[in-house]
Amino acid sequence: MNGGVSISLSNVSMTRSGRRVLDIDRLSIDTGQMINLIGPNGAGKTTLLNVCCGLTRPDTGVVRFDGIALNTLSAWGKCRLRKRIGYIPQRTDYNADLPFTVREVAVMGRAARKPLGVPLRRADFAVTDQWLETLGIADRRDQTFRSLSGGQQQKVLIARAMAQQPHLLILDEPVANLDLNWKFQIIDLISALHRQLNLTVILVSHELQSLPLNADRTIVLHNGRIAADGPTPVTLTSPAVEQVYQARVTLVQADLRPYLYCRPLTEDRSQKN
Repeated sequence: MNGGVSISLSNVSMTRSGRRVLDIDRLSIDTGQMINLIGPNGAGKTTLLNVCCGLTRPDTGVVRFDGIALNTLSAWGKCRLRKRIGYIPQRTDYNADLPFTVREVAVMGRAARKPLGVPLRRADFAVTDQWLETLGIADRRDQTFRSLSGGQQQKVLIARAMAQQPHLLILDEPVANLDLNWKFQIIDLISALHRQLNLTVILVSHELQSLPLNADRTIVLHNGRIAADGPTPVTLTSPAVEQVYQARVTLVQADLRPYLYCRPLTEDRSQKN
């Protein structure tokens, strides 16, 4: 099993162009937790991720990764740390026009574990092939990445991240622009990986209805600050979410599965009038 990592932030802040883009007094993510990180566009989600991974140094405060303060690490130390992080970008951030095959895209995750200039070996392709098999896309491995559907492409990007054997898995809008069936498939897949491997998972989304509701916690960012942080069902139906999203959120059960039902507050106001 991969196992997870812990992350903590203390008095972390960042200012860009005279605007405070991040202002976190205290945040702790325990080893093996699955976190939904939500908030509207411009809330500071990507900035927070970059700070947690050591890609961006905050103006003030301390960030610890498994108890190690990132500001004490050398550039080489940070590179070693990042080998433990599997990052799955939005599909729009990946150039799907490049003529790589599915297998070539997925094996890039193994390259992230190698020192610069060290070639991939048979064992690296074996690990990659195993993940393609596990995710049900081994039969597509010789197709070009760009020939796949959106949901299939997302599975390949997950295979690439998992081939890296990460301890922290970060997913940036993993189901954006997917149809409803693929949204459920990808979210269920992420939940299964978390459960089976005890990974620490941070899933970023601005869509409330595309979240794994079995995540341990949901953190709501707004204007660079934590507006809410707590158990997922409680947080998603909290006044903080209602205020940030200007929507009323209700949890409903159907076929033994929870779903979020959202409606705009303007609808409530119009009904009252």
